[in-house]
Amino acid sequence: MSNYSFSPRDLLVSHPWTSVFFTTYSLSLSFLEAIPLASVSKSYRNFTVVTDIAGYRASLADVGAVGIGRDYDLVAVKCKTGVFHPKIGLFADKDGEVRAAVGSGNLTFGGWGYNNEVLEVLRPGRDSSCFSGLADLIEAIQREAKPNGLLECLRPPDLHSFAAAARKASLVAGAGTSRLLHTITGPLTLQIAALVQELGGAEEITVVSPFFSAHHGIAALSAATGCQNISVAVPPRAPSVFDFAAAATIGLKARPVWCDEFNDGRSLHSKVFDIGCRRGRLIVSGSANATIQALGTANVEAVVARIHDTAPLFGWTLASTQSCETTGEAAPQEEERAALSVDYESGSIRGRVIGGGNHVGSWSAVLAWGARRETGPDVAIDEQGNFAFRPPASFDPVRVGSSVQVILSRDTTEMRGWLILRGFVDAMNRRGPIARSIGRMIAGLETLSDLTAIMDYVSKDPRAFIEAAERTGGGRSHHQQSVGLNIVTAFRSGDALLLSEGSGNGSGAVSSGDDLIDALVRMLATTLPAANDDSGDDADEDDVSTTVPSEKRATGAGGNTSGEQPKRVKPQIMELAFSRLFEEVARVPPGPSRVPGLFLIFDMIAKIAPRSSLGEELVPRLLAKWLHTALESGPSDVDFSDFDECVAVTVCRLAIGDPCKSQDMHAYLQAWNGGEVTEEFALRGEPVAGRLNEEALAPGIAQAQWSETWWTILGTRTPWNRMNDLRKALEIKDGPYVPPEGATFDEKSVIARYSARQGRDDRIVWSQVKLGNKPGCSRCGLRFSGDKAKKFKRTRLAMCENFRCGRLVVDVSL
Repeated sequence: MSNYSFSPRDLLVSHPWTSVFFTTYSLSLSFLEAIPLASVSKSYRNFTVVTDIAGYRASLADVGAVGIGRDYDLVAVKCKTGVFHPKIGLFADKDGEVRAAVGSGNLTFGGWGYNNEVLEVLRPGRDSSCFSGLADLIEAIQREAKPNGLLECLRPPDLHSFAAAARKASLVAGAGTSRLLHTITGPLTLQIAALVQELGGAEEITVVSPFFSAHHGIAALSAATGCQNISVAVPPRAPSVFDFAAAATIGLKARPVWCDEFNDGRSLHSKVFDIGCRRGRLIVSGSANATIQALGTANVEAVVARIHDTAPLFGWTLASTQSCETTGEAAPQEEERAALSVDYESGSIRGRVIGGGNHVGSWSAVLAWGARRETGPDVAIDEQGNFAFRPPASFDPVRVGSSVQVILSRDTTEMRGWLILRGFVDAMNRRGPIARSIGRMIAGLETLSDLTAIMDYVSKDPRAFIEAAERTGGGRSHHQQSVGLNIVTAFRSGDALLLSEGSGNGSGAVSSGDDLIDALVRMLATTLPAANDDSGDDADEDDVSTTVPSEKRATGAGGNTSGEQPKRVKPQIMELAFSRLFEEVARVPPGPSRVPGLFLIFDMIAKIAPRSSLGEELVPRLLAKWLHTALESGPSDVDFSDFDECVAVTVCRLAIGDPCKSQDMHAYLQAWNGGEVTEEFALRGEPVAGRLNEEALAPGIAQAQWSETWWTILGTRTPWNRMNDLRKALEIKDGPYVPPEGATFDEKSVIARYSARQGRDDRIVWSQVKLGNKPGCSRCGLRFSGDKAKKFKRTRLAMCENFRCGRLVVDVSL
């Protein structure tokens, strides 16, 4: 242990940790999201906090937190014999690097700075024995945390990966003189006494603690170690001061002392037992106060016992018992009031009442987030305190952008709890930071860095998104085209109402992480970007500041309100992502199986591509490429379909404000229909202002402009029209026909002789197959020379240069 000013945050920001585990008694969620969570925001996959019910209940008043149950897992436990009081942190990365911290500070602003706290940082090798004890503690929490266990909770938390990381770290070779002690295996007094005996017995004990339970805790430690030479630290400020006079009445003579390390003016919250022994010095520090509850087995506590040489570690000096200003902070005690532990899974809400006595019967349910409250059904709580219900159909947890509380009320009694989105948390564990970016985008709260991260992820794993489109029908399997539909099917793999008290192991049925991408695909297919959307143009939130990111998201702060040029995603990132998507969808055989992927790309072009810094240039280019790729698949159905609608809106969007493209767009529609556009397609394909696809591709365009553009497109005459009309006219001998534009004298002569039925009747070859970049005679196969090929592409007719053939080739392909 060092007196160097150090906090767990220093450890968190020192390395890209992927797994983070904390335990705490008191809890500030605003602090948690502003400091620990933000410190690892770019790297973590699994962030789990186990807290005492007292800290959990206090956190329900924390209006500044919005990531609970979305960005991290929060597990509330109630210790049946006392309080859950350990303050440990375990941090691991994907390559096996592990560090741990055991201290006195809770997950609060006070615990990480405002109070005087103590912290032990554990490193494999030097502290391998400590990691073994830490693994035992985590496994014990995993074992005892269950509906009717020592640590009562809704369901056992999934701590297996953390226990495994600690166990692996314990195998690193190293001497080590430290041990991690915890009260689940027995009283700390006895465990400390055993270590003291190994060092030849205690000669002196100095106690640093904010709480004492009168003098009984120190008396128990004195008796266990057989040491009567007791000193107690008296700092300038502390929640309480040791009662030296009362201790003296039972024969426990203790001296008041002080030292610089615990004399800095902050309120004392450190817990240290400095035990001088005959063959060394034992320093015990961590969560345990000098109370009967902490040093016995009532509370769950964790401390590190480290052996030093016999030299004093602290410079203790006699102090006055009157020199301490007491703050009046209450000692840790059991929470008597009830709180709710609640999960959302498989389309249902399932929870348990923790603490507070019997609450059997019917209760009224309300779902609350931000300033909104959604009334739910009446809820029945059973004898074990369990309940389950389906939320209102209008409640869409995937689209809610902040944390949600479940409130049960009856008469004047009200109980609350945070709603944990189990599918979201499981998806985070699998996909890591990108899952949080996707989650924020689904909720409409994404930042520039989120959107950039998502598109970068698309470029690296386009198959994941195409597969999601295939699973969801391009997001269109369960909706009709309209604005504002919610995504109620996300994370529905079963029925949570059927889960019994003992069901679930760890976090229950684990999502593969694909659910989150599926939900994103549905969101893109069913919603529009928010009006005046600049959420993707926010300043990067990568910095770790005292401003809580969750508050910015909850209030909508951070948007581009300064009038400055908004920031956009770099075009290189956008173009690479779309290029990879097109490559991936091209691997799917042309036909109906390709359509879901094309739906996804269409939605991403409409709703994401405009947020590139070159969006106005990029969108038309991507739409043209989309049309080309879609044409290879052809219409997905005989009847007019959603896919036909996307095609119709796209060709119209490309021609809006650019009448010169009308003819090309008409030619595309003819190719799409396999001939002239039918009356049904013309009527049903006409874009409708305000509809989802139209608003996404061209927001604010009036119906009059859509209609004018559509009918202008269909009113043009394409090269195919002219050549097809020529073919029909020449079917009648000496019938009237219009000589094609660009035809040479020889070509016109061939057409005239053919109309008069002079010469061979196969003098003209009607080519109905697209000849590609190297056209030629479809009769003899000879390729046209360079100039003649250019003329053929321009005028759709040319004379074959093979003197044995010499036919006129006319292109009537679509």
